[in-house]
Amino acid sequence: MGLLAEIQNDALNDATPVATMLRKVLVLASYLDSDVLEEWVTHELNGYPSTVDLPSYRLLQMNFKVSGGNGFQNIEGAPLSSRSVIHATKIKDIDVLKFREAIGTIDPETLKASEYISVNLMNYAHFLYEKVIEPSYAVHNFWGALAPHQIIGVVEAVRNRVLEFVLALRKTYPIADEVNGLTPPNPEMTKAVTNIYYNTIHGNVGVAGEANNSTVNFVVNQGSINDLRQQLIQHRVDEADIIDLEAALAAEPTIEADKRFGPRVAAWMGKMVGKAASGAWDVSVNVGSTLLSTLLLGYYGID
Repeated sequence: MGLLAEIQNDALNDATPVATMLRKVLVLASYLDSDVLEEWVTHELNGYPSTVDLPSYRLLQMNFKVSGGNGFQNIEGAPLSSRSVIHATKIKDIDVLKFREAIGTIDPETLKASEYISVNLMNYAHFLYEKVIEPSYAVHNFWGALAPHQIIGVVEAVRNRVLEFVLALRKTYPIADEVNGLTPPNPEMTKAVTNIYYNTIHGNVGVAGEANNSTVNFVVNQGSINDLRQQLIQHRVDEADIIDLEAALAAEPTIEADKRFGPRVAAWMGKMVGKAASGAWDVSVNVGSTLLSTLLLGYYGID
């Protein structure tokens, strides 16, 4: 049985630990010389560093609960609306758990026996006074609650993505499971594998970490300001920054053959990289730079 067939069977078999399946995918990534696939698998196996953007299936919605009292009356596990907590803390995504743990730490059977999963949020409790709860009440506990199936869903999402990747790879390269069917990799194959990765595992607009030495596939047709705008919106670029870029592109509608951007576009790029470095744009510096260069070269019609 070839490696792809083994991985496919593991993805279909719930009895196979997902970490075991991913170790085989790591071997496949090495055969394919795919940096993006290797990086994703490594993060899933070891956990995601705080500097790395998470895939959407690891962003888990929480509900809020609070316990407290004022000497006359106690409340236990009272629900709080997400809107009120967001307003009080000024943290727009406080209701989203960024689940960065290694996938091997997830035990579905243990989770199924749990009523809910709690996330301690007592370090934010001081924001609640007067804005969310009566000032006479002392907060004894404040937490976020998730349903167990949300954590289990991370495992299922990884299995499904691996299966979709393998099926797409076999469809593109029917001889992939034969001896040396995918080796040695060539630039065309590397690009095809990268495209398959973004279309199956991380979505065609996702960037997993730094994505060094890999080709990122974003669809921006030459001269289409609408395509460019949509991609920037999906990558959380502010509207004001998009408007500034549109003005720069109107002033600099062409690019030199050596791929050097004009002064206004280059200045805009520098500003955005600075925002990434400061945290004002929620993306790492290397990812942001690669993303913007790829999108702008596509707009200018240069590969």
